[in-house]
Amino acid sequence: MPEQLNDPDYCATRYPYQVPERSYVMDDSAHVVVDHDDHLADLAGRRPVLAVGSNMSPQQLGRKFPLGSIPVTRVHLHDFDTVFSTHFTSYGAIPATLFHSPGTVVTLFINWLNAEQEEHMHGTEIASENYQFSRLNSLTMDIENAPALDHVYLYLSSRGALSIDGNPVPMLEASARNRRWQAMGQDDIQAHARTELAPEHTHDDFVRENIMDDEIRRTRTDRLHQSAVPFEYEFTERVR
Repeated sequence: MPEQLNDPDYCATRYPYQVPERSYVMDDSAHVVVDHDDHLADLAGRRPVLAVGSNMSPQQLGRKFPLGSIPVTRVHLHDFDTVFSTHFTSYGAIPATLFHSPGTVVTLFINWLNAEQEEHMHGTEIASENYQFSRLNSLTMDIENAPALDHVYLYLSSRGALSIDGNPVPMLEASARNRRWQAMGQDDIQAHARTELAPEHTHDDFVRENIMDDEIRRTRTDRLHQSAVPFEYEFTERVR
């Protein structure tokens, strides 16, 4: 039986899980918060990979990387927001993706990954074909505890952003200023999806089916995708 059915800390509606209020360093599944004025020096040979959903959380990173060290720095990214994608994960959540939103400043995190860690992360993100590994250039962002950057790498949803009334839906659990659209939490977006896709089900049964039945999950993902709004930003390069 999938672990997420027995683990209350890993259930779909807790997505994106606990996110610290400051930069931190993962070290063998544990995390240590970084002091405000500390400058992380051990970043050579590591790519800055933007986390917009559960990869911001030490809980998720600890599951994916039980061994090794990963610096994780908080960033305030200008002119973007984190919104919901049009698919369900294998653990039942409706996950996040990035979206261009001029004037918005969203608070996210950067995972600084070495080559081995990046390859492992690819296996958790792009193997399902729900995401593409890309590079965004010409960015404006304020990075805590790390050098200034004008670019990041990230996993963009290949399925686009979920929309309601034609607008993408920002993820309430990610802090942002000057949002252009109404934000919703995971519980609310799950309720919206259930109403649209399986109104005869209870919330728990809806989530349980998305976890347990691959075919139902794929069918519902395809239906959710009908509302998709594509990601558009001029300075985007697909890497993988």
